[in-house]
Amino acid sequence: MMSTGRSKRITAALLTMVCAFIWFAAISLVNVPSVRAELVDASQDIGTIVATAEKMNSDLEAGKLEEGADSFGQIKKWWGSHKAEAKKQSLDMALEIDSKIAALSLAFVGKDAKQAAVSAADLRFTLQMYAEGAFAGNDGKQKLTLGTYVLKLRQTGDLIAQGKWDAALNETKLLQRQWLAVEGDVVSQSQAAYDASERDLVMLDAYLSSESKRAEASAIVDRMVESLTPLIDAQYTWVDAALIPIREGLEALLVVGTLLMFAKKANSAKAKRWVLGGTAAGAAVCITVGFLVALLLSSSAFGRNNSLINGWTGVLASVLLLYVSYWLHRNSDVKRWNKFLADKSTQALSGGKMISFALIAFFAITREGLETVIFLIGMAGKMPASELAGGIAAGFGVLIACAFILIKAGAKLPVRPVFLVSSVIVFYLCFKFMGSGIHSLQMAGVIPSTVQDYLPEKASFSLYPSWYSTLPQLLFLLVGISVVLLQSLLFKRKNNKIMA
Repeated sequence: MMSTGRSKRITAALLTMVCAFIWFAAISLVNVPSVRAELVDASQDIGTIVATAEKMNSDLEAGKLEEGADSFGQIKKWWGSHKAEAKKQSLDMALEIDSKIAALSLAFVGKDAKQAAVSAADLRFTLQMYAEGAFAGNDGKQKLTLGTYVLKLRQTGDLIAQGKWDAALNETKLLQRQWLAVEGDVVSQSQAAYDASERDLVMLDAYLSSESKRAEASAIVDRMVESLTPLIDAQYTWVDAALIPIREGLEALLVVGTLLMFAKKANSAKAKRWVLGGTAAGAAVCITVGFLVALLLSSSAFGRNNSLINGWTGVLASVLLLYVSYWLHRNSDVKRWNKFLADKSTQALSGGKMISFALIAFFAITREGLETVIFLIGMAGKMPASELAGGIAAGFGVLIACAFILIKAGAKLPVRPVFLVSSVIVFYLCFKFMGSGIHSLQMAGVIPSTVQDYLPEKASFSLYPSWYSTLPQLLFLLVGISVVLLQSLLFKRKNNKIMA
């Protein structure tokens, strides 16, 4: 009776979190207006100013301080006449341009050519973002569409064809930042195109950064344009909204479900509370970030931060899951499990293991939940609010049903097969989270983008042709194989002693 009551409380807690998410989606996300491709009215000559900023940047990189100062004077004059109107469009964007201009002014006053070049590059980047509508306005409108993004890809291809490698690399960095503004349009229509585009953005950066591979960069741009162009005029239904939480939530479900299943096997109410606490905390973070992005920030402005969060949570979750996989495999022996329950359960489940359970659940939910929230924000305004909310409800309803079945079935099955299968699933997630985490950090610019063509590549399994992601994955495989072989050897020795 107690076990049934606890299961009902767990289900009720999960339903509460989902209802809160649906309420948030129906009330908050629906207020995000649909995107539009036109540029801000007050910046009709912004293209000229961006070109001036590019010339200023080139002059300062060449050490031509006076020429750079002349271009800077033109930019300041333009900003003086457009600043008031720009603030009405987007206060955040106006304040950022102000700060970049102030920083560059200080560099010119101090005649610091090196700092001036750095500040000029920052200002040029910000002006380019303004020109392309990458900032959300004060009314929450976001003007960067998938069609505009594809156009920017074509422009990057033109720069590559002209041999303007530095300019093409700068555009690629910008495309990486702005990917978050359009990725929801892509993933809702084609998971394959989404995985390939995320891979290609890092590969394009790596190829343009390497003199020996620059000639191959054009093919990557063509491949991205070809895969994204058919998705520009995509139409959405409630099914698309439902598939996003299902697709993004399955991996987090497997992690949290495995932890709850273990807690149920151990008959530990405390373990369940810690797992649910970590899950609730992760959901709260995702909803809060989604609210901020939807109502206060632009998706593209959040792009690098999202990559950082996904990257670090993926790496940390991967390390913790490696231990969980080892622990599950080690305790798959029935005698060892029974001894654990009899001798060590109270001690083991009252200390660090409880904290680790909460952290694993938190990282898994945050890692996958942020993607889900941002994708759903991208779909808001592109379908009726009732249809969006219905799709979200259906998607999370499927996840809850799967979680319930997973926990119930796992509790009734024998320990050994359940733990062995769970250890394999958790190890796979550990392997995948590490690859995708490193890849996200490369998107954020924390880790260099490098590509080795001889390495295996399969984005759906988080296999990327870079030693930064491949090496830790190989180490994980080596550790996993070594543990399996060692435990098999110990098991055979134990059996031989018994037979003797």
